[in-house]
Amino acid sequence: MMKKNFSEYIDILEELVVSSRPAGDFPVSLITNDSRNSIPSSVFIAIQGSGRDGHDFIDAAVAAGAKAVIYGKEISSYKNGISYIKVSDPYSAYARLVEAFYDYPSRRMKILGVTGTNGKTSSVYLLNELLCSAGLKCGLITTVCYGWPGHSEPAARTTPEASDIQSLFSRMLEAGCSHVAMEVSSHALHQNRIGSAKFSGTIFTNLTGDHLDYHKTMDFYYDAKKILFEDHLAVDAIAAINNDDPYGKRLFADLRSANCVRFGKDNAEAVINIGKISPTGTDFTLSFEGKVFKISSPLIGEHNAYNITGAAIIAYKLGISPEIIQSTLGKPISIPGRLEAFHTKNDVSIFVDFAHSDDALQRVLEALRKLNGKRIICLFGCGGDRDRTKRPRMGTVSAKLADRTIVTSDNPRSENPEDIIADIIKGIPPSANFAAVPDRREAIKQAISEAEPGDIVLLAGKGHEDYQEIKGVRHHFDDCEEVRKIIG
Repeated sequence: MMKKNFSEYIDILEELVVSSRPAGDFPVSLITNDSRNSIPSSVFIAIQGSGRDGHDFIDAAVAAGAKAVIYGKEISSYKNGISYIKVSDPYSAYARLVEAFYDYPSRRMKILGVTGTNGKTSSVYLLNELLCSAGLKCGLITTVCYGWPGHSEPAARTTPEASDIQSLFSRMLEAGCSHVAMEVSSHALHQNRIGSAKFSGTIFTNLTGDHLDYHKTMDFYYDAKKILFEDHLAVDAIAAINNDDPYGKRLFADLRSANCVRFGKDNAEAVINIGKISPTGTDFTLSFEGKVFKISSPLIGEHNAYNITGAAIIAYKLGISPEIIQSTLGKPISIPGRLEAFHTKNDVSIFVDFAHSDDALQRVLEALRKLNGKRIICLFGCGGDRDRTKRPRMGTVSAKLADRTIVTSDNPRSENPEDIIADIIKGIPPSANFAAVPDRREAIKQAISEAEPGDIVLLAGKGHEDYQEIKGVRHHFDDCEEVRKIIG
């Protein structure tokens, strides 16, 4: 990667610059928004975050060697020999600079993005499997991991920070990837983390109440999601939109694009006809562009039929044959923490799922209801320092669709687990069959010990996660590991 001079980066920021105090040119060694990473001849971007304010660390970055500071708020002092550039949007400035620093790797690959509240991870895993089955080398950016063939690393967040995204794109390109399938979160879109990347295919899964601690209202949440489709589609891109979701209908109406493909049970270009849902999978047909795809997937539930459909549409429009699509989707596809199944010797089925919103919990419980077990025991909690409005709603959903509810701890973060549980219980009718067990390990033991032959146990909320975050410290904890210890 060839070093660029700082003057070249200033040109990139031209429309964002509010004021400038240049102090000479220099070859840029690094661009960062973390003062701890600053090195000699680096550029530091001061960003007001939800927790810390980067403007408080400008002097530390300069002391570590930064020779230029990009900032958004008024600052009181300036050091000699340091360039200071005030911009209207530090998030956008950061994304543009790191994209240029890595020489725009996304422009040399086809980027495929999935956004929505639920189903993003499953859809991306399905897309990746379809591309790989067609002989294409694909990079993967998900809530679970970042990787490409021969390499995988744990994910820090659903959509990485701007610099990490570009670094991943660069490494994927270097590894020979022609495509990237990635989750695109509302936070990432609102904070302009993806820079000027253009997507060759996008999927809108659904939109339900979540992340309102950040977005405040559903309209603002929707507007953040819409950014992907309004500002980041390539000229020939295909957008697959779930038309059975109210916000999907709204998105299609707002976009009015010939490149949008609606999918759903009716009034859509791609029509889903659900057949049989059983403990071994889901059978359905997808009618699209005069072809009928017969899908027999090991993934369980109607919600997975929608995830599969979005991925199949994008794969088909990318030129992958119906034969490859149908055969690939008929094979087991491991999606960590998404209805991962365990079965005991006394005929109890245990499922671990990431469902951490009321809508996601409802979809999973409805899918499990169709398996015709005797009872469903649902265990879940809610994360601390996150959207509190969904807590009682999740309690209501579990009380309605499960025969027994056990409310426990999730990632309490800085909050008291008992306070979170109290918020959840507000949504549970007093007549409901439920218990509160704050210790998640003990709660899992209790849920499984209560189960009788033919019962189904759902452990929801954490899925693939292998930790619990308590008072700022991450402790190792894995629902799947706990299940294996208990059932042997």
